[in-house]
Amino acid sequence: MDDYQFENLIKAVESCFKQNYCALYFEDLVRKFGPEINGKEIEAALEVMHDRGQVTTDCSLLRLIVQ
Repeated sequence: MDDYQFENLIKAVESCFKQNYCALYFEDLVRKFGPEINGKEIEAALEVMHDRGQVTTDCSLLRLIVQ
């Protein structure tokens, strides 16, 4: 996956959060994007989003930070 595709994945994950009241479980994302996108790629996208301050974790629930 190149940088452009990776940024598009991040945008798609963000959109998924917004469609689900800004909270999702990791397993839900894997089901949504699989089998085309594997769990490791989704995990990498979530790590970047976390580093950017876009996502936080609440136990096993992931929450999008809306600004």
